[in-house]
Amino acid sequence: MGKHKKKQKNVPPWLAHENLFIPKTGQQITTDAGWEKISFDDAAKFFSTQTIQDWHESFIEGFDDISNLLFAQGVDIDLEDEAAVDKFLDNYKPQHINVVIAKAVYNIHSWARVLLISTPEDEEYYFHNHEIEAIRLGIGLRRYLNLDIPVINDCQDAVRYLQGKYPNIAWQPRHCVSVAHRLKIAQATKVYNEQTWDEEWNEVLDEELIVSAQ
Repeated sequence: MGKHKKKQKNVPPWLAHENLFIPKTGQQITTDAGWEKISFDDAAKFFSTQTIQDWHESFIEGFDDISNLLFAQGVDIDLEDEAAVDKFLDNYKPQHINVVIAKAVYNIHSWARVLLISTPEDEEYYFHNHEIEAIRLGIGLRRYLNLDIPVINDCQDAVRYLQGKYPNIAWQPRHCVSVAHRLKIAQATKVYNEQTWDEEWNEVLDEELIVSAQ
């Protein structure tokens, strides 16, 4: 019997003319962005009081029928008693909320950065922006470790955007970033909120971006 000719896989179109992909190795920083459901009280630790207040107002305004919320909470308040309703709404907080987190993992180092309180209907069209922040988190981890290794992510648009600005940024398919995808805030060796990230890394990475782009 003759040998079967091995079927050749089609090369994805973005690989035909762009240098986005690198093969998986053991020496790479894996990044990903995703959602995690945490308690409201825990979420409040990661954001300013103003951010929490603004989100809370938007959250309450999102209810089409306040009576449904009162019923779900088992609260007996006359809807015509506006003062009582306002007091309830001012003090009401959901038990859990979703946050968007950026994650970067290498060896024993697992970094997480809480980006924002999730509003999925607003995130669908620009989630690649969160993946960009995940890559920047990976760049910060690489700089901290003083290593010259790739930072990889599974979002082509995010990699494409940053590849010309920072060195050694690459794309790999989703299954290759599973170690970052599975990371939870409680498992991270370091967790950044909006303030600590700005204080520690924003200016540093901006300087590196300017130098590498020259």
